Amino acid sequence: MIKEFAQICTELTTINYDLSEQKAQKILQLIFSAKRVFLSGEGRSGLMIRALANRLTQAGLQVHVVSEITCPAINAEDLLILNSASGTSTFLLGQAKSAKHVGATILTFTAKRTAPLSQTSDEIIVIEAQTKDTNQNSVQPMGSLYEQASLLLFDSLILKALHANLITTRQLRDTHSNLE
Repeated sequence: MIKEFAQICTELTTINYDLSEQKAQKILQLIFSAKRVFLSGEGRSGLMIRALANRLTQAGLQVHVVSEITCPAINAEDLLILNSASGTSTFLLGQAKSAKHVGATILTFTAKRTAPLSQTSDEIIVIEAQTKDTNQNSVQPMGSLYEQASLLLFDSLILKALHANLITTRQLRDTHSNLE
């Protein structure tokens, strides 16, 4: 194993998540009870939220990535999930305000509890990791640590959904893309 990989793995074990068992159950309830789930993020955080969108689609939910041309209008029965380390993206803030205006529920993953995006959200999960704008002694550049931590947190929520029998591995496999 190269030293850099070992350093990254070590850093990931030091991340604090604002996600208790009770809060995780609430998040899963929000996701699995929503009529439709909309997901958005920018840059590498956007790539991580797309990974969650992929798994939720495989779980049989109606899922839409906001930036896709096929994304329909959001409404009050829907959930908008945002991933933004800084929580200051004007693009995501606009989406949150539009969703809030029609009564949709907003769940935000961020590194900053006091960020503007956090203030417009119904639920916030704080991932205490270095972002592109902070320096918390990570050996990695910019927001890599936050992005990796968010992906692992998303995968952890899917695993929790499996353990809670909200989905099955067979279901995930059966709805996996067959056009590859």
